[in-house]
Parts: sequence; structure tokens; C-alpha cells
Amino acid sequence: MQETDDLTPLGYEILEHWSRYRPRMVAALTAQNRLMPAIFAAQELTSSLLYELTVARKMDYQMAWELATKEWAFLPDEEDQPQLSFDPATLDPNQPLPAITG
Repeated sequence: MQETDDLTPLGYEILEHWSRYRPRMVAALTAQNRLMPAIFAAQELTSSLLYELTVARKMDYQMAWELATKEWAFLPDEEDQPQLSFDPATLDPNQPLPAITG
């Protein structure tokens, strides 16, 4: 299991955001003992995508940040979007990055 020592400042931002805007999801992940691995995976995937967009594709940082953090990090409020397009419990930090055009 990933410990909080493995979290970067982005990981802590993700944890705070999920706790505030997706408390039922956080409770379910905690019950499954999957919260910290999911946060770690979201952190790593977001960082990788941000790198891909800014360094490899030369995208403006602010635009890349908006795209990258929307994917796994700063998820929509549970009230606005109860179901996500993915299960955070199954996030893998080594999974392929999504195809994003911009």
C-alpha cells in the first residue's frame, strides 16, 4: 500500500479535493483499503500527463494543467456527476495515458 510519504504536494491536493467533493467515493475507497493507492496513482498519472503535454507536445503550461488535472486529480462533485467514467480503485500509475488533442 502507498503511504502518505509517497505523496507529492499534488497528491495532497488530490486527497483534499476528493475528500471535499467526492466524500462517498473516499469512504468507499477507504473501506476497501484502496484510497492511498488510488491517490498515488492519480498523482502519478496526472504528473505523467502534464509532462507529456508540456515537454513532449510543447503545450502551454496552464492549458496542460487544466487538461491533466481534470482527467484524474480534480474530479467533479458527486452531486454533479455521481458516476465517473472510471473506477478510482483500479487506477494504475503505469496505465497508458489518454489521447488528448490540443
